[in-house]
Amino acid sequence: MKKDLGKFLLLFILFVSLDAQESIYCSYELKSSKNKAFINEPITITFNTRQKIHDDVMFFDLVPLKSQDYEIVSITDKRYEFDYHDAKKEFIYLLIPKKAKKLEVRFNFKIRMASDDAVAQAYTGSRDNVKSIPTVDIDISNPSISIDVTPLKKQVDAVGEFTLTQKIDKTSASSYDTINVVYTLKGVGVLDDEYQPIKKIDGVSIFSAKKDKEMRVSKDGYIYNKEWSYALISDSSYKIPKTTLHTFEQQNSKYKDITLKAKEITITPLATKNLLDDEEYPKDEINYKHFIEYLYNLIIFIAGFLASKLIKYIPKREKKVKNRYTKSIKKAKNAKELLDISLKITNEIDLRDEIEELEKIVYTQNGSREINKIKNNIVGKIDKDGVKRET
Repeated sequence: MKKDLGKFLLLFILFVSLDAQESIYCSYELKSSKNKAFINEPITITFNTRQKIHDDVMFFDLVPLKSQDYEIVSITDKRYEFDYHDAKKEFIYLLIPKKAKKLEVRFNFKIRMASDDAVAQAYTGSRDNVKSIPTVDIDISNPSISIDVTPLKKQVDAVGEFTLTQKIDKTSASSYDTINVVYTLKGVGVLDDEYQPIKKIDGVSIFSAKKDKEMRVSKDGYIYNKEWSYALISDSSYKIPKTTLHTFEQQNSKYKDITLKAKEITITPLATKNLLDDEEYPKDEINYKHFIEYLYNLIIFIAGFLASKLIKYIPKREKKVKNRYTKSIKKAKNAKELLDISLKITNEIDLRDEIEELEKIVYTQNGSREINKIKNNIVGKIDKDGVKRET
């Protein structure tokens, strides 16, 4: 009696199992690489289906239902044709649990059936004029699979096997010179999206960029080849802090820390005495006198330039220059005083050449070797105009 009851229960369980994975149209099976996992541990889910009705063409569609409890992405889906009207399809997904709980990962499975005539009509004409195939859509089921997810004992940055390297172009520089640092991470598994090798360094301006040289999905997780580039700028010495990548290797249930040592960066301040002349720019005070003198000279230069350009358009007046100008010219101590006097009388006497020479002396600081010669030229022009020289 007990044996008969056992056989009955076995047949009942088998019937239920087959009923859950069979329909009149196709057979299907959903399985995972493991039914227990840690948070962020990669899991492979495989779904296989094969048609049972061989009178029509059959297409298979499997769509995973989204959830905040996990991340699921397609690795591949392949179709196999054993014979006409005898097709099989395999779907493979990567599942990444995000919460410690019993996950119920659900899918929507349906088929699309098309007659031979419908397929033939779709290919009427050239291949460039293929029409969509009319099909009959049938919802088969919502298969699901359960995964027990447990939390990790430590907080980690990545689950899987990884390496992390650092490259610095130099460890010493001048103030505000750039130090370039590159971190390269390689591995297979799941990396926290928020992970950064460098976050902040006091007193240092940081410019960063991130580049995924490779990131693709596989049965063991994501395949990474990631690069972080940093440009560090400071006016004083600093330390690049040590960088640690906390990982969990699920293959051997081992926690592992990958640590890169801190680096001392020596910054040499720029010598201000090489940038400023102590005589022209005293360290302890601002030389307002020099600034005003520079501004005054600039105004004179602009006035002289404009006067030299406009002088030819101004008719010469017959009025003679007063004798006091001759005396003032002789008493001029430097090129700047002589230039001031020349600008005052340039409307009366054409002194364009002399003014140009004086401007060169004043603004290029080439000394006064030509001043006496220029004085004589100006006095000569005054005499030529008939003005008596003062005695």
